[in-house]
Amino acid sequence: MSAPFQLEHQILILDAGLRAPLDCGRYVTITRRFIDELLNALGMDPLGELGIYPAVDQRAPGWSFIQPITTSHVSAHYFEKPGRTPHIRLDAYSCETVDWQSLIQVCHRHFTLGDWRATFIDRQIEMQCERTVVDLTGTGSRVKSERTMFPNTSINRGESQCTLPAR
Repeated sequence: MSAPFQLEHQILILDAGLRAPLDCGRYVTITRRFIDELLNALGMDPLGELGIYPAVDQRAPGWSFIQPITTSHVSAHYFEKPGRTPHIRLDAYSCETVDWQSLIQVCHRHFTLGDWRATFIDRQIEMQCERTVVDLTGTGSRVKSERTMFPNTSINRGESQCTLPAR
């Protein structure tokens, strides 16, 4: 008998400066390769077509994309503002367990991350379960700080009926 179906609702939100601009002329190839590796790391399948949208305001060239995945999505925005560090803003929302460390590695391989900040959320929706939020900072593939917060302090952790994934 197989295990019961359980949704995890986990999200990685990444805001990163990049060490160098990406080649905007190759935005489709860059995005497809990234999504292919990211879906493999998540263990997820596409739910629909990958949507890629080049910037229309050339004061901040770049592109956005969204990939629906089984029960969730991955979306990002890459932009270059003249005189500033190019950056990416990424949201990876999965209804499977997310290994955020692996996702940071994938992002670094494809975008060459500089300094970054991220938030990982274990988005428990049942009222008796406690949400966990992990505040992260790093450079490249290296995590510099990791601080776990339990925002719902009204729950006695010893009485919680939910289990958090092991890290």
